[in-house]
Formats: sequence, structure tokens, C-alpha cells
Amino acid sequence: MHRLRKQIYESFFNPILHFLPLIVFILVDDYWGLEYAWMASLPVVVLLFLYIYTGYRKLLQWFLISTGIFFVIAGLSSVLSPVDVYPPFDNIVLECALLVVFAISIIRRKKVEAFINNRKSRLHSMSNNLNEMFRMIWILTAVLVSYIFLHTLVFYTGVGGESADVTLHTAYVFVLFVVMVYEIIRVTVVRLRLMKEEWWPIVNEQGKMIGSVSHITSLAGEGKYMHPVIRVMVIDENRIFLQKRTDNDLVFAGLWDTAVSNHIRVNETIEQCIARTALENYGVTANIKPLFLTNYTSETDSEFHYAFLFVLCKSESVGFTANNQCQTKWWTLKQIEDNISDNIFTCNFLTELELIKRSGLLEQGICECECKLRDSVMSGNAAYKQN
Repeated sequence: MHRLRKQIYESFFNPILHFLPLIVFILVDDYWGLEYAWMASLPVVVLLFLYIYTGYRKLLQWFLISTGIFFVIAGLSSVLSPVDVYPPFDNIVLECALLVVFAISIIRRKKVEAFINNRKSRLHSMSNNLNEMFRMIWILTAVLVSYIFLHTLVFYTGVGGESADVTLHTAYVFVLFVVMVYEIIRVTVVRLRLMKEEWWPIVNEQGKMIGSVSHITSLAGEGKYMHPVIRVMVIDENRIFLQKRTDNDLVFAGLWDTAVSNHIRVNETIEQCIARTALENYGVTANIKPLFLTNYTSETDSEFHYAFLFVLCKSESVGFTANNQCQTKWWTLKQIEDNISDNIFTCNFLTELELIKRSGLLEQGICECECKLRDSVMSGNAAYKQN
């Protein structure tokens, strides 16, 4: 649970922390001047650095980028402070400088994302963090544009005089404070929700983990990710045991597929995934030790699969649990070939069928794997077992 929590926190980092030193600098500068602004914001930078270094070291380089931007903007404000700036911009130099930086970031977003991605840990997915950061930039940009516009309007029209300017600044400070509090609450709620979701590793074409993403985001998002999956072919001489996917499945609904298949979760081993899937689908509690056959990759409408293909042989019967209600059936090689043209099998299974045929396991019926699946799921099988 601790590793999962850390994974979620790293994948959904609070974006307000990137802008906290700047916000503190702005607020203190407006009320007490530059000297106190530096005195207040520098400890915030140090504390955030220590916080991220000890708890989120993978994000340290990313945080250092936002810290560098803070020093540039604050330093620019300090340099321009003694310079005569045309009113009404003399009181909002820092806000104007920050708005320029935000505007450039929004316009050059792809370049900024590429720059950050090239310097982050390759074991960490930054898509959520980058989206959250730019979401925060848009919010702060809207606040800055509104404040600069209203401040300029009050100056040139003279409506309300000095009291109107004071009221406007108070409202500006209040909005910044509300934004900070809201973001802290929102991120906390999102993290709690993410704790309840299933997280999948993202791997490259060599099967090496390069990131992670929640399964909902992966299946519903615009981008495609490659995820590791386990696939266990249950065979008995020249027969293959298949499971019909439900009509509610997001992928290959209503098609016949390999009996034991599932996504490997973050921090889960292949063996643990096989055991979990056998338990969830068939109520199997025995230790299953299938024979590893090969790896292969495949593509669906929403994702890529990096499949670990196993074979489980000489199993007399496999049933289904009452809470799963999945239809199962033993298929002979001839039955499968007679029905291939009807498009009732998943493309993954057809790929695996060719691999199994090449191995000779179907014809020879030989395998040295330890098959305990048959002893655990005999009950309730008669209605679906067909030769």
C-alpha cells in the first residue's frame, strides 16, 4: 500500500507546489516590499526542496525547473524595481513579468513538455503532472489578466479612486489564497479516488517498465500505452480450454479468448498476476506453475499488449465461479479451424494458436508443468463443458 500511495503521489503531484514560492513572493512584496519578499519566499523554496528530495526524488529535476523560473521572475522584478516604470504598471511589474512567462509557456507548450520529459526519470509517467501544471498555469493566467486589466482600468478611469485600487488588490490576494486552498483539497480528493483504481505499468517494446497509468485513463485516453499482460493457454492433448468474453467487456466483447488472461498491475509479479486471475475467474487457490512459452506484442483499439504467454497442460476440466458467470468450453483444433471464418475468436488467441501449433504441444500432449487447476473447479462445470 505504501508503494502504491507513493506511485500515485508521484503521478499526481500537487501543481500548486511549483508556484507556491512565486505566490508567496508576490503577496509579501505587495504588502511589505522586495526585501521581505525574498526573506519569506527563500525558506519556502528550501522547505519544498527538502520535502521533494526526501519523498519524491524522481520529481526533483522537474521541481528544480520551476524553481529556476521563480528565481528568474523574482530576480527580474528586483532589477526592474528601482527603474522608473510608466504608471500604472509600476505597481504590477512582477505580475506582468509572470504573465509573460505563462503566455510563452502556453504558446510553446509542446516544447516545454519535451524539455521536461527529456530530464525526468524514465521510470515515471509525467502526463498527469504536465496536464496539471498547465491547468494551474491557465488558472493563474486568468487571475493575472483579470487583475492587470482591472488595475489599469481603475487607474485610467479614476473610478473609486484609491479605495477602489485597495479593494481590488484585496480581492486579488483573496483569489490567490482561495486557489491555493482549493488545489490542495482537490488534489487530496483525486489522490484518494486514485487509490481505489487499478494501476497498470507502461512498458517499452523490450518489456521494460517506463511508467504507469490508471486503467481507466489508459482505456479512455486518446494516447495508447503498452501494458504487460499474462496469457495462459490451458490445453489437454488436442483440446484448448477457452472463455467467452462478456458483452460488457471494453475489448473483444462476446468473443472466445484464452482462458486465463489479465493485465499485470503495478508492483505485481507475473506469478502473482496468474494466481490472482485464476482465483478471480475460477476460484482456484492452488499454486499454479504453468510453462512459459514466449513473449509477443499485439494492438487493440485502445492499447498495446506485451504478452507473457504460458501453457498449462493435462487439465481435465475448468469451471467458472458463480460471481463471474463466464461461459467456458473445451475446443478441439478442428472445431476452432471450422469456426475461424465466423470471427468468433480474439486476434490475440489466434496469434497464440499459431504459436501453440508450432510448438507441437497440441499434437504431442506433452508438458512438464505442474497442473493443479483441474482439482479446484470441478463443481458447476457440467453445464458448460463440451467436447
